[in-house]
Amino acid sequence: MESRAGTGASPRSFEIELPRWVSVAFLRRWALPSAALALVAAQLLWKWSLFGRGYFWGDDFAFVARAAERGLGWDYLTAPWGPKLLPAGFALAWVVTRIDAYGWELASGALLVLQAAASFAMYRLLRVLFGARALILVPFGLYLFTPLTLPGLLWWAAGLEQVPLQLAICMALAAQAHYVRTRRARHVVAVAGWYLFGLAAYFLKAAVGIPLLLFLLSSAYFTAGPWSRGCWTMLRRNLPVWGALAAVLVPAAVVYVVRADTGHQPVGLPGAGETALFAARLLGETFPTTALGGPDAWFGGIVAPSWWGVALAWAVLGLYAAATLVLRARAVRAWAILLAYLVVVDLVPVLLGRGAFEAQALEPRYVADAAVVLALSAGLTILPVGEEARPYRALPPRGLAVPAVSVVLVGAFLVASYVSADAYTAQFAAQRARARGYVEAVRATLAAAPATADVYPQWLPADVLIYGFGESNFSSHLLSPLAPEPLRERMRHPRPAAEPVVLAEDGRSLVPPRIVGGYAAPERGGRCFPQEGGTVTLPVRSDGAYAVAGFTYVAERATAATARLGAARAELSLRAGQARVYFPATGTGAAMTLTLADPSVDLCVTGVVLGIPGPNTTP
Repeated sequence: MESRAGTGASPRSFEIELPRWVSVAFLRRWALPSAALALVAAQLLWKWSLFGRGYFWGDDFAFVARAAERGLGWDYLTAPWGPKLLPAGFALAWVVTRIDAYGWELASGALLVLQAAASFAMYRLLRVLFGARALILVPFGLYLFTPLTLPGLLWWAAGLEQVPLQLAICMALAAQAHYVRTRRARHVVAVAGWYLFGLAAYFLKAAVGIPLLLFLLSSAYFTAGPWSRGCWTMLRRNLPVWGALAAVLVPAAVVYVVRADTGHQPVGLPGAGETALFAARLLGETFPTTALGGPDAWFGGIVAPSWWGVALAWAVLGLYAAATLVLRARAVRAWAILLAYLVVVDLVPVLLGRGAFEAQALEPRYVADAAVVLALSAGLTILPVGEEARPYRALPPRGLAVPAVSVVLVGAFLVASYVSADAYTAQFAAQRARARGYVEAVRATLAAAPATADVYPQWLPADVLIYGFGESNFSSHLLSPLAPEPLRERMRHPRPAAEPVVLAEDGRSLVPPRIVGGYAAPERGGRCFPQEGGTVTLPVRSDGAYAVAGFTYVAERATAATARLGAARAELSLRAGQARVYFPATGTGAAMTLTLADPSVDLCVTGVVLGIPGPNTTP
């Protein structure tokens, strides 16, 4: 290199000496992995920033509560979550909860570690199939940055299902490619092991999806001649793999049949019209718009694309498909693999369970796992697998046109993904901040509460939980993991108390309860409910749902009493004088009876209430 010190100065030459370990061989070996690592790091930073706007909601609270209440055993790991079995996700939820219940940084960080593992697994799959080609970064970047995976990642409970499944798919396909090429038994073991992991992650999808992809990929790209002949060839040549998969699936299927619960979600195919509409929404709107940069609008957790957004997505997809069909000899097989996976694995199961609800077809989390297959198919449409002969029908036009168009498309995809993801998370930012503030306030309140406090169950504020399922939504279940022992146990199993408390609306204090439900007083003109033979009948009705009962009374002296409501009973200690007592009352009946241990005690019950406690005052 030459330099001039000033005007008229003679030129001077100098050299920049690079470290000895930097060589052409070094760059050839490490340039591609370094670029992939940089892409993964960029992806993780981006998704970490999106997690910063998020927090637990919906099913997440139930996952934490269940993990806090149960030990890490078979019953917990195989406990049904509706029609799903999710032992892998439950195991991670248990570890995270035991370290820091409702610790969002830890929970989201653990999911990001899984996402990193799935990302490197995708890179490994592409390397195994196509070799160390720079072009593999195109499908790799598509997987990393498509918004298709975001709704299934940023919702923690969904991420515990989806991300391990994506990891299992990539690793199983890579092991299958190694087996087809080498015929080594250890790769059969690897395929079976990752299949088992996939079943543990998301049984319903992995059970069909992984074998389907193994068969379609190996028959389409690891055999010669027509695809139909390749299918028959792969069935025969791959018998050890099919046998290993069957050995894994059969016992897992037995566990699923025994443990899964479909009682609250009946399985059935809707009518032809509903089926067509659902399929058109899921595969015609949700998948293409979310996969190719995200929809131009969101409505909560569902896509709300404009007509031009859908048209643009299909135009890009159609033009790209047409170009690959012209240039790539087996491109049709790649598109067929993607379509088969979308229909068999992503459409049919959700159609059987949710097909009557059209809006559910607009939820991208149902097709989040297809991001792996989308990236795989994209790679297959531009790059040859090593075993292919004559992989191209024609070569793309020379010159700058193709690179220029590619750069524009990649840039547009990245910008659209960023904008769409930002819009998606912005919708929930205020609600997630409210939920985080409430939970952290409750954590501090319970930490400062006396160990003997009687904190009664209550509904969580509607803007914190958003939705849930019945009695499992009570604070005794969802918020008790935040309390230290022994208060945690007292919250889970409330006992009769004269002065119970509940959490204030903002979670910053404990306040007296206000029972919302039915109230009864003695008939007009009477001061007390009648007492006959040591028994007082209180006219409150219950349908069996969880409730808290309470009554005010005047007793001439202290005594014990038994309250009964249907089959439920509570043992009470009544003190002398004017007082009140509250107790849990879960039973079915038209009236409650109060039986005194000492019938000679004169007890005057002046009022009774039965319902759900809530805060009586708010700061």
